[in-house]
Formats: sequence, C-alpha cells, structure tokens
Amino acid sequence: REVLRHPTVEKAVMVELDRTVVDLCREYMPSLSAGAFDDPRAELVITDGVKFMAETDQRFDVIIVDSTDPIGPGEVLFTSEFYADCRRCLTPGGVLVTQNGVPIMQPREVTTTHRRLSPVFADASFYVAVVPTYVGGMMTLAWASDDAALRRQAVADIAPRVEAAGLDLRYYTAALHVGSFALPGYVSRLMA
Repeated sequence: REVLRHPTVEKAVMVELDRTVVDLCREYMPSLSAGAFDDPRAELVITDGVKFMAETDQRFDVIIVDSTDPIGPGEVLFTSEFYADCRRCLTPGGVLVTQNGVPIMQPREVTTTHRRLSPVFADASFYVAVVPTYVGGMMTLAWASDDAALRRQAVADIAPRVEAAGLDLRYYTAALHVGSFALPGYVSRLMA
C-alpha cells in the first residue's frame, strides 16, 4: 500500500507464501491494503519468497523484505544465499531493506544480519524506526546496496524530492531519513 502511494512507482511485486493471509486481510482488514491489491501496478505472487528470488529474472530498484523473525520458516529469509539472490535481482544502485527486530531484545539478529550482508553488498548497515506495536519500540531495519552514497545523502538533497512527491506523509521527513541512520552506540557495536 505505501509503495503504491508514490506516483513514480511503475510496478510493485508482492510475494506472499500464503494466499489465505491476503484473502483474510482483504475480507476482514480492508483498511490495511486500502485498495492496493486492485491497483494495476500491483502484482501479487503467491509462492515462497526464497524460491521466487532464486528463480526470477526480474530486476528491482528496491526490495523490501517484511518477514517474520529468523526462526522456523522465516529463518531462510536471513541467509547469505537469500541476500545474494536479492543482490542479483537489484538494478544498479538498487537497495535491499529487511526488518531486523528490536535491537535491545534481539541483538544477535543485528550482528548475524550484518555479517551475512557485508560480504554480499558494498554498503551494509542499519537504520532505526519507531514502531510502537513492538515491545521495545525502536526497530532496526537492514539497508544494503552497492552504492554507499545513497545512505549518505544530505537533507538538502532529499527534501526537494520529498516535496515533489506531493504525498501527505505522517511520519517520514527528509531530516528523519538522514537521522534514522544515526545509530545508538549499542547498535553500532553489534555491527563490529
């Protein structure tokens, strides 16, 4: 839904393992998708995400992995092999973002993810976001790209693009974008 709010997005592919998740969300929580599944730019693929990334020949500017934690079936979404497949599927200058849990409660996720992403991408780091529905509040999201300059953009460079998008953004600002990469000391140490 949020990706499709951006008018410059030509296509958004959502890969979901279980069609029932989509069907139940459409029926009982339609406000979550807000019609996104009916957007002609949306493509819904029901399959295993790891299998999809390993087999697709599609290329993406951005890959967002909004997964479960790295336990049980979700564990394969945190492997070096999966990250390598994601990198292969990115366009030059593309970005991979993955959820990485609450660092104060799940510090090993940060360390393990960084160790697995770093050999695959020229630039691998994290940013933080406040997600009040999670215990601990502050979540880390992994950021990986072969273009290190993307993560180091200034507010003055980002702000005009945000304004030009013309979106009513409740949370995101150019300053917040830049500030999100300023990690607390304990998170930085988890990456060492």
